[in-house]
Formats: sequence, structure tokens, C-alpha cells
Amino acid sequence: MNDNSEGRAVIDIYVDTDKTDSSSGAGIYSDQLNSQISVPLGIRTSVLQTQLIGIILGARIVAELEIGNRSICILTDSKSALLALNSCMVQSGLVWECRRTQRFVTQRNSVEL
Repeated sequence: MNDNSEGRAVIDIYVDTDKTDSSSGAGIYSDQLNSQISVPLGIRTSVLQTQLIGIILGARIVAELEIGNRSICILTDSKSALLALNSCMVQSGLVWECRRTQRFVTQRNSVEL
């Protein structure tokens, strides 16, 4: 495990999503946590929704394993998800849930998206 400038061990969590005409899903991978999850999300899920769900699932892994005093880096290539999460106005319950989950994990860790 690498350390950040504060001396905390860094845990990388990779989030990848896929959306086609017939299905969508989110994948979460972390070598440090020995976790690999693939979640089918159905055909009606939007691209943004799949990305936010992936971020939520990555943060929930950290919460469920009761990890503390680490630097958590959730890696996504989703500019739209990052913009939605950093927006001053939240108009989506899923964005709110993603922020809430991130804040919960931040109580015991530093979290970076």
C-alpha cells in the first residue's frame, strides 16, 4: 500500500460503468481491499445513475469493512458524476445519497474522488 503526504495508507477503488441499449452495470475493483464487484442495473438506468451507483458502492465497501485512518481514492472517469457531486444545488436523490455515503466514510478517512 502506498502512503500519502500525511502518512496514511492509500486505498484505490476503481469504478467503471457500462451502458448499452439492452443493459447497464457498475463494476468496482480494489486490489488493496481484495474486492471485485459487478452489479447489473437494468436497461432503464441512465449513464449518470450507473456512475453514481458505482461511487456509492465503492464507498460502501469501505464503510462495511469499517476501514479507518486511511486515504481513500475513488477513481472514476465520469466528469458528469463529479460535476453533479460538486454542484451547489442537489436535485437528485441519488446525488444526495452519494454525498451522504461519502461524508460517512470521511468521518474515519480522507476521501478523494
